[in-house]
Amino acid sequence: MTSYLYMEAFVMGVSMRKIVIGIALLFVIGAWAGVVIAKLTTDSLAVFTLAVTAAALATEALIWVAAILGGWSIFANRRAIWDRLRGRKPDAVKMEGV
Repeated sequence: MTSYLYMEAFVMGVSMRKIVIGIALLFVIGAWAGVVIAKLTTDSLAVFTLAVTAAALATEALIWVAAILGGWSIFANRRAIWDRLRGRKPDAVKMEGV
């Protein structure tokens, strides 16, 4: 019973993953839009450099969020993945996102 509660606390639904990825993607799009705006509206190299740095960090954060959520789904579905690799029929356990 304890292990079930422990695992249930760490399982993130597919819709929650999509929301988190969507928010991170919006930040990246907004940051790169800021780079374009900074380039078109100012001649300051410092402002442009700051905007590009912020956009690069937002892109890096998106990559890490995607990697973490991808790893999280593999961790949550490791038994079903293992059964597929071994050619066995999966048990009647809750399989999410597979």
